[in-house]
Amino acid sequence: MLEEYEYTEPSRKRVYVLLLFLVLLAGIAILVAFWTTGLKGVLAAPDKQTDANLAPVVPSPPAVERSNAPTEPNKPPAEANEQKPAEPNDPNNKQPLRPVHKHPAFTERVAERARMVDWQIEGRGLRDPNVLTAMRVVPRHAFVPETEDRYAYADRPLPIGYEQTISQPYIVAFMTETLKLDPNSTVLEIGTGSGYQAAVCAEICRQVYTIEIVEDLAKSAMKRLKELGYPNVSVKAGDGYFGWPEHAPFDAIIGTAAAGRIPEPLIQQLKPGGRMILPYSDREGLQYLLLITKDQKGELRKSTVMPVRFVPMTGEVQKAQSESNK
Repeated sequence: MLEEYEYTEPSRKRVYVLLLFLVLLAGIAILVAFWTTGLKGVLAAPDKQTDANLAPVVPSPPAVERSNAPTEPNKPPAEANEQKPAEPNDPNNKQPLRPVHKHPAFTERVAERARMVDWQIEGRGLRDPNVLTAMRVVPRHAFVPETEDRYAYADRPLPIGYEQTISQPYIVAFMTETLKLDPNSTVLEIGTGSGYQAAVCAEICRQVYTIEIVEDLAKSAMKRLKELGYPNVSVKAGDGYFGWPEHAPFDAIIGTAAAGRIPEPLIQQLKPGGRMILPYSDREGLQYLLLITKDQKGELRKSTVMPVRFVPMTGEVQKAQSESNK
């Protein structure tokens, strides 16, 4: 049986005094904390100075809520402050078209392209970083027939049908570097072939216009370049002897078929200060790359660069050549 315990009167007084003391102690602690915080703010205020040269900080405006207005069922709702992309033919759009590397081919055989550039191109002395990057990016295997796919990155030209070839990677890089292209260059190519040379140039310059005399090759190259994402390449089926006067003058002209004479329309369409490189065939049938530069006065300077072997240029140039040999 538990015994009841009664507190005596003095004991109860001591408990009340202890509780009162604890309450007072807590109140003092609160007052001290508040006083200390306030004092720090007062002491810190005089040290804060405003720089007259600094613009005042303006708080960010609140986020604009998306409108709850009904939308078309097949049209995504417009975001706040969203700007519509410029139309491809919008005359107010001054941004140059650039290649789009979304096609799966760009992520395939990357190591092979890297070795190709290291051994075949940079290893032979080419140094233009834009050219080296373009050769690493453009998927050469996408430009060769399936029968030649395993040789896509070999150090040699490959057949593409119609008695035409895709040039050796080193020659493609060498001719591109010789033109000294920059992002503002406009290039004319004579002899589209597979479209590989045009794609390499398009990685560097603003616009490439390329002409192919074999209509089937022109159509396949046009389709291929479009699928790979090259909006800055325009392909035309026609005789490259006459160039593309509607888009002249050109900063650079590149020929990928050998001729025994230089087409006069190409010289006329070369911009002053421009450069043209093309394979030239002499009377003995020997071929070499010929570099032609035009100064600001329109005067030409020609120099041979290296011996090569290209397929012959066909069309009007052959007629003019045969007439000059009579």
